[in-house]
Amino acid sequence: MKKYSLFLLILSMGLLVTAQHTLVNKSQNQTQIVIARDADSLSLKAASELQYYLLEMSGVQIPIVHEADKVHSVFIGRNFLTEQQTNRLSSASEEESFIIHTDENALFLAGMEPMGDLYAVYTLLEEYLDCMFYTVDEKFIPAKNTIVVDNISKLYEPAFPFRVPHFEGRWDQDFSRWHKISSFDQWGMFVHTFHKLIPPELYFDEYPEYFALVDGRRLKDGQLCLSNAGLMQLLIARLGEEIDKQPEKKYWSVSQNDCYNYCECNECEKLYETYGSISGAYVDMSNQIAKVFPDKQISTLAYQFTRSAPTHIKPHDNVNIMFCSIECNRSQPLTEDPRSQGFVKEMKDWSKLTDNIFAWDYVVQFKNYLCPFPNFHVLQSNIQFFKEHGVNMMFQQGSGGSWSDLSDVKQYLIAKLLWNPDLNADSVVNHFMSSYYGKAAPFVRAYFKMSHGALIACQETQNLDIYGFPVFYVNAHLTPELLIEYQTYMDKAEDAVADDSTYLLRVLKTRLAIDFAFLDVALNHKSDVLSWITDENGKSAISQEMLTKLDRLVEIAELTGVETINERRFKPEAYQDFTIRKLQWQIKDNLLKDAHMQLEYEASHKYPVGGVKALTDGLLGGLDYRFNWMGFEGEDMILSIDLKKEIRINKLQMNFLKAVNSWIFLPEQIVLEVSEDGVNYRQIAVLEGDNSDRHYLVKSIPCIFDIPNTKTRYLRLKAISMKTNPEWHRGFGRPSWIFIDELIAE
Repeated sequence: MKKYSLFLLILSMGLLVTAQHTLVNKSQNQTQIVIARDADSLSLKAASELQYYLLEMSGVQIPIVHEADKVHSVFIGRNFLTEQQTNRLSSASEEESFIIHTDENALFLAGMEPMGDLYAVYTLLEEYLDCMFYTVDEKFIPAKNTIVVDNISKLYEPAFPFRVPHFEGRWDQDFSRWHKISSFDQWGMFVHTFHKLIPPELYFDEYPEYFALVDGRRLKDGQLCLSNAGLMQLLIARLGEEIDKQPEKKYWSVSQNDCYNYCECNECEKLYETYGSISGAYVDMSNQIAKVFPDKQISTLAYQFTRSAPTHIKPHDNVNIMFCSIECNRSQPLTEDPRSQGFVKEMKDWSKLTDNIFAWDYVVQFKNYLCPFPNFHVLQSNIQFFKEHGVNMMFQQGSGGSWSDLSDVKQYLIAKLLWNPDLNADSVVNHFMSSYYGKAAPFVRAYFKMSHGALIACQETQNLDIYGFPVFYVNAHLTPELLIEYQTYMDKAEDAVADDSTYLLRVLKTRLAIDFAFLDVALNHKSDVLSWITDENGKSAISQEMLTKLDRLVEIAELTGVETINERRFKPEAYQDFTIRKLQWQIKDNLLKDAHMQLEYEASHKYPVGGVKALTDGLLGGLDYRFNWMGFEGEDMILSIDLKKEIRINKLQMNFLKAVNSWIFLPEQIVLEVSEDGVNYRQIAVLEGDNSDRHYLVKSIPCIFDIPNTKTRYLRLKAISMKTNPEWHRGFGRPSWIFIDELIAE
């Protein structure tokens, strides 16, 4: 019995050996690539790519022929398949499906369409021959004298017909095809198109009724009035003009602008009521347009105020619903997160109305691309959720053409998940890291595991916000203590690959996020273990060690080609300048540190900062109103200051925030008064606020009173707000804000 078992084992081992197919054997090459004489350009590309990679791997150039006449042949194209394999391929539901099949001395690489031929070649190279395409600039092609593949017979079908991880790779044709990323070649217009189709500068003056009525007035830069018949005729005509320019395009977005301000006129309100949701008016609009262009797909947004599904109306078959998750939390999978249950319900509601859904999910932190963003643990679950509810087009918005925390790994993983949501995501990440980082991989993985573990430990209370800043997570994955540990791991990673410039550059690029968070948390959070400020002979000074780290951050960014910190294209060197200016304020000896201060009107409780003491706490407001800024909504700031004794003051300085898109303006006027008795005040200086700049760029604006040799005990500071948003602003008539921080007297 034992002898018989041994015989079977030897026999099976022999079968395993003979079940391999030789592609390259340097000593005796008998392989050829066979392609049809009338092959499509994509099939020809598939053949030349296979030939190129095999040559790079082995140094042997395999001939491309039209008829097989050697022992081993690689056939590219479905016309070479047997009837059985043709039927198998034809059974796939998606046109980008392909098959890899071995039969005796033949290897078949065939797609349902020519693009599938190319996908088959790239899949063979990656899954079976160990090639890697890491980023648009980096590949790995192993050296091999003999290239063989095991017996294969596998049908590959995409989970989503349209798949886009929105990172830098999607613009590179070779990279995107390797990773089976869909192109936007079929899109004529893409998202937020109202202002493109009906430009207010062309139509508002003559047809104000075509534009949204908000708070009793028509807005140039809001939405459109979808109940207006004239507007609908113009919208259809304008879209027709655009289609005539690109008649080959299939998808045309007719969708709301990227703001709220939907129409409040009586007729539009009736539409909202009829359909049980504002979105009903937008579906009705899309249906009307879809009837006129039956051979096109009319795409419209389910986004913010249109996210909930309507009732009593369904999108036509050629209406595409672009459903967006912008408000959702990323610390937990959507289906597990109580905070996301409204979104989950709305996804289910839309899926009952249509199976033509484009899901727009967000997988990066827009405000700070360089902020560690440990959301890998939700990616697979969320993609599976969308697949289960009929989504057929999947767009994962990352950092676009900019680099962001671990975006190389994330882009790779998401591309794989969009093809197959059920693969082992941990294995994919580990495989990429091991290959990409070499000997540094264990240390990068340690950072990855620790940061995710820290967030997951408090995921039920901690939001992971796509508009977050490092300081938001000081009680989660970015505690000062953890940041110090992360830096230690990155130091070890650098040491591990110090003698290999390729791996070292990858590690340096990866550590940018950790270094940025380390510096930014120290800048905006008081900590005993992490600080920019040191004590030198009893006076506050900027830490030279931290300045060196800041210099290195900028140097590494330049070395690795990282040009922007956030979606507003804030550059690393601009961040460096901002940080140093902020620190120079922070170390000033403030004569107000022991003063008694009292506000005539309380600051808004919407963004609490701990009361009036926040104005002299040594933490300056950054580029977001949600931390270290004291805000006043629709009212002036009037601050009385008692210095407790008469003091000579030469300068009083403060910062105000300007963030027009968030309804935050500079004060119209800043008035400084002094008093000898704390009752009777006299004005000694005035600064005028300049709100003529309508640009949406967020700025921290210094305001400085030079008052040499002013001796007083009592001061009163008035920041006069415009109270409401100006006429040109889309929030006209609504309360505007002023935000102030760090008040310093010298």
